[in-house]
Amino acid sequence: MTNLPKAALFLSTALAVGFGLQPAAADNIRVSTTVAETSNWVAAARKFKELVEERSDHTVEVFPSGVLVGGNDRVELEMAQAGAVDIIMKSTPWLSQISSDFMVIAMPWIFPDADTAMAVMDGPVGERLSEKLAGAGVEPLGWGSGSFFQLYSNPGPIETPEDIAGVKIRTPGLDLYLDSWTAIGAVPVAMSFAEVFTALQAGAIDGGISPIPLIYTSRFFEVSKNIAKINFSFEAVGMLGSTAALARFSDEDKEMIRTAAHDAMVFQRELAASEEAELAAKMEAEGVTITVPSPEALDAFKAKVAPVFDSYRESIGADLVAEVESEVEKAAAN
Repeated sequence: MTNLPKAALFLSTALAVGFGLQPAAADNIRVSTTVAETSNWVAAARKFKELVEERSDHTVEVFPSGVLVGGNDRVELEMAQAGAVDIIMKSTPWLSQISSDFMVIAMPWIFPDADTAMAVMDGPVGERLSEKLAGAGVEPLGWGSGSFFQLYSNPGPIETPEDIAGVKIRTPGLDLYLDSWTAIGAVPVAMSFAEVFTALQAGAIDGGISPIPLIYTSRFFEVSKNIAKINFSFEAVGMLGSTAALARFSDEDKEMIRTAAHDAMVFQRELAASEEAELAAKMEAEGVTITVPSPEALDAFKAKVAPVFDSYRESIGADLVAEVESEVEKAAAN
């Protein structure tokens, strides 16, 4: 776990002034996120606003698209740490920069479905991960679904590891992802997300991995006509309260805020599930071929990744991975 240095916090405060950010009024709560207005993360933030304003005299302002922080995720975290922003939203892969324990959620095929992943995040594993943020100046208030990473490609359909051999795919820059896709036989390429569409158009890459909503909103399907729903890696999204900002509220109000955040993220989970099905149907109507590899084919993918999984089991922590696997089994039995 890392605490940002005082110099970084000074910079975030200076940037806050630069972006015209003034201290929040005692009865006003500001929610910042760097994702676009159309994201279900923003829908969750607006549900939080609705619930807080129904349940209290407080008001909530929602700022999407990074407008408070110049679109910079790191600055957003620093502002939350300084108490200049009340609530932010971050994915578990991003939070792995604060504590590597969050990488356990991204482990390939550790979750069979989103409901199981959310059951695990609502239990002891979620509590354990939340504790890792205590020293970082933020408190998880609720967890939502960021969806599974699926494989989009120009060659296709992709049904087996052999189909992806030698294919250049863009992955987020996490070593876990790069190592996994190298083991599968692809040629993973780490590049800025902003460059992906142009790279697909130019043939610099042949595909990539992203959740269905991101494939749709980024219009990747216009230049990549095959999607394999492989549920490769899951990401949860946390609604995180600034410890410094929450300190100004009474214990009763803090509990109200936590409950409203939890309820808003449960709403987000339901929205994410329905949205994914709707967006997949829209892409199919645009000529995209969406396939679901057979269980045998998925087992072949998993077998290729098994040595990578075992390596990261040790680096992340064998006990934590085992706890997640145990909670997955419990969820499946319920």
